[in-house]
Amino acid sequence: MELPQVPAPRCIHLQSKAMAVHGEGFESDADYQDGLTNFWCLKSARALGPDNDTVGIEPCSNPDRDCYEEY
Repeated sequence: MELPQVPAPRCIHLQSKAMAVHGEGFESDADYQDGLTNFWCLKSARALGPDNDTVGIEPCSNPDRDCYEEY
């Protein structure tokens, strides 16, 4: 029996248009394209986090970042 895949936790401050409109189902949105979606940080209000590092699904799933808060 195969267990369901659990998405990696990500920072609660990560945001994109698809995430705002579709919530957790954002990856099934026809306009969402992995690697081409513009993400921003709600804490810094820009494409860089408070630590001046890039934002996105992968970088914002790193709990070692100082600004990371689990979703």
